[in-house]
Amino acid sequence: MSAPASAITPMDAAEHLRAALLSGDFTALGDAYADDALLDASLSGGHFRAAGADRAAELLASRFPGPGRLVEWSPQLYPGGIALWFERVSDGGAAVRQRHYLHLRNGRIERHWAYTATPRTPAPGARANGGVLLDTRLVARLGDVAAHEPVVSTGWSGNVLERVALADGRRLIAKRIVPGTNWIDRHTNDEGREALLFRSGALGRMPRTIDHAVVAAERDGDAWWVVMRDVSGSLLPDGKRLTREEHRRVLAAANGMWNEFWGEQVPHLCPLDKCFQLFSPAIGEAERDGLDLLPKQYEAFWEAFAEAVDSDVAEAVLALVDDPEPLVAALDACGTTLIHADIRDEQIGLDGDRLILLDWGRASQGHPVVDFFWSICHNGWRIDATHDELVEDFRRTRGAWDDPQALELGVIAGLVMYGWVFGHSAAYHPDPAERDWARDELAWWVPRARRALATWSPA
Repeated sequence: MSAPASAITPMDAAEHLRAALLSGDFTALGDAYADDALLDASLSGGHFRAAGADRAAELLASRFPGPGRLVEWSPQLYPGGIALWFERVSDGGAAVRQRHYLHLRNGRIERHWAYTATPRTPAPGARANGGVLLDTRLVARLGDVAAHEPVVSTGWSGNVLERVALADGRRLIAKRIVPGTNWIDRHTNDEGREALLFRSGALGRMPRTIDHAVVAAERDGDAWWVVMRDVSGSLLPDGKRLTREEHRRVLAAANGMWNEFWGEQVPHLCPLDKCFQLFSPAIGEAERDGLDLLPKQYEAFWEAFAEAVDSDVAEAVLALVDDPEPLVAALDACGTTLIHADIRDEQIGLDGDRLILLDWGRASQGHPVVDFFWSICHNGWRIDATHDELVEDFRRTRGAWDDPQALELGVIAGLVMYGWVFGHSAAYHPDPAERDWARDELAWWVPRARRALATWSPA
């Protein structure tokens, strides 16, 4: 391929990719790559790397033969690169959805990452929710159903959702869970965990300050329908910040749950090792033929973590990502309880003095520090408090149950669960603001993990 006559900008690179996806001709995009460019593509069917301009263009051309149309094209342009979502429908009707990141240097594409995701465009002739509809007889005891319709899910599990309107005006959300059919279920021993926790009475034992919203769980052949009150209007709006006092209310509500089940082996929970392994590159290998985005990202994102973090901490964390048993044993020795394992912004809301807490599919047997550090990984950016202040609030909330050793192990657990995101954002993301955020996060997490590793060794 001949070199382009002049350097390209991120806008030019985005336009070259867009034109190639529409036409199926990747010649111009190939000309935009540097001679030593590297394309890292985790797609349905495997993980592929192509070195050099020609091979990078050939790999993309092999995945998009012939013309197509773009039903989504959402590039974000930065001085040094691009982050984008697109969904392309071929002339034959097959939809492909992908997430891409590109780095440019000296007017050429130097690094390019591509990840498969689940399409939102139904296949030709397909019906919404795969044709699965709620049998309203299953929820008849809740009231007369006036209407029900599918809801497009933007979650990571792929469960079918329906919105249900009762004749008396109440609004419900019904979630269909088919054990073993989505990637999270397969790797967390989930046999319908959310339904089983409701049917066993565990959710009914939650303190009054936690609103799980579940009102029914009904069998439907091999599946479960979990029915919840529609509390979407009370969930945290996008971008809403929490005051420190509001976050203390979140901690207080969760602490009531932790204390209620302390020392009890609760049936149906996810084992803690499975909770940690959910973020391992081994999951990406197991799911290589799938279309779910997160498993596709793990390998490259953990490579970014190794680049972004000093080797003494990175090597210890990566060893625990591969084999979390030493960390699990150390945390279990500090005590266990029922933990939600996914207390994050999209699933929580504050209603007076009550915490709305949804989606119990990853509920695990573990120590409260796992809940806390996972939560601040996700929510810390939107709370008007420093990480040190959040730790102080957690320790005060735990009171007599506060355990300094568990707290130090929890920092390590936080990196085992979320280090891949920090690493990618710090080393590979093209947005300077994203890189600054992640580097600030790592500047807090890494020294504390180093201190913990000085007193506790995975060996």
